[in-house]
Amino acid sequence: MSKPHISFRPKPELEQAIRAAASADRRTVSQFVANLVEDAIAARQAGQQRSEAA
Repeated sequence: MSKPHISFRPKPELEQAIRAAASADRRTVSQFVANLVEDAIAARQAGQQRSEAA
């Protein structure tokens, strides 16, 4: 089973920041972006659950 691919074209300054952060974490850009998206989705879901509980 192959991994799904999603691509996007960030603004040049964002691309530089992503590459720098991935390099600082010693991860590939793909892994860095995947983790960033996973964290963002988890935070969003947690926020939605909190607002539903209120």
